[in-house]
Amino acid sequence: MKGVRQLSLAITASILVAGLFDIPVVAHEVTYQGTVLAVETTKLHVKTVDLKTKKEEDLWFNIDKTTKVKRGDKSVQLGEAKIAKGERIVVIVDHDAETKMLAKEIRLAGR
Repeated sequence: MKGVRQLSLAITASILVAGLFDIPVVAHEVTYQGTVLAVETTKLHVKTVDLKTKKEEDLWFNIDKTTKVKRGDKSVQLGEAKIAKGERIVVIVDHDAETKMLAKEIRLAGR
């Protein structure tokens, strides 16, 4: 009886320890909605509105080769997206990324 209990505890402990190493790392993503003010090669300037406070804020987002761009449902290259001043935009940022305010994904309305 004592041996079965020890074996049972050992199996349970093994499962718990294995589970600790299998925990996925979740990114701290934040979604910003706004209007494009300017587009540069490596940066995007957007006027956003905080939905809670209703306060407007101008933010710069960094863009690199890992940034995904969607126009409607279609994935496109940044140059193909032809982002225009005054256009509505959604920018998803991973705040845990090494580069501050790096746009992980840009979403635009379809044309």
